[in-house]
Amino acid sequence: MSRAKLAIASTADGALPAQSAWEPRSKIVVAGVVVCAVALVAYAGPGLGPRASHMATHILLMSALAPFLAVLGMGFTSAPVLATGRALAVVTAAQLALLYAWHAPGASAYVERHPTAHLLMHASLLAAALLFWLAILGDTGVARWRGVAALAITGKLACLLGVLLVFAPRVLDTSAASWGATTETMLADQRLAGLLMLAACPASYVLSGVWIASQWLLALEDDRLRARSDRPHGA
Repeated sequence: MSRAKLAIASTADGALPAQSAWEPRSKIVVAGVVVCAVALVAYAGPGLGPRASHMATHILLMSALAPFLAVLGMGFTSAPVLATGRALAVVTAAQLALLYAWHAPGASAYVERHPTAHLLMHASLLAAALLFWLAILGDTGVARWRGVAALAITGKLACLLGVLLVFAPRVLDTSAASWGATTETMLADQRLAGLLMLAACPASYVLSGVWIASQWLLALEDDRLRARSDRPHGA
């Protein structure tokens, strides 16, 4: 029996779809575990250099905590959030703009001197990433290609930032010199931050795009098979 017929039969028998079997409590537990992981890495971050520590925290906030909170939020809403192409384009552009703005040399130096700006940086990146993942999850049906495109664009530009940090011939932000760090130490810290970004891109945006694309193609196939099964015999 085809996948589409199985899905129709299970719905007719009153069985709940597999997607709804994930209880809200499980989502809360997963989100709590991720929050603890973020807190742990943020606490251990000073063992790294300032650039690598910030990058590790940003990766966990934007690529781990934000998508899990988005999944958690979708479980408590009756309709998709930000489920329009325009909303997806806006939040994608906003997330990338904030990512590059906060990693600019001048902004990094300012954040180092002002704890309030440091908190604002993490909060704004988390909020932008949360809206981004809500928009990605809100696109369903034939509109899923927009989420795949947004993930591909975001992943490419995020990786570009990592490439710039890794292959820059000099230190882009010298604010760490005020801590007594040498040029070699700052350059190594900068390159480690870039490597962390390059490692996180395929593990988050690319894999998410591949998974959404596969679900999109399976849904299209199910629709085709369902339409064929609903067609009168001999038609």
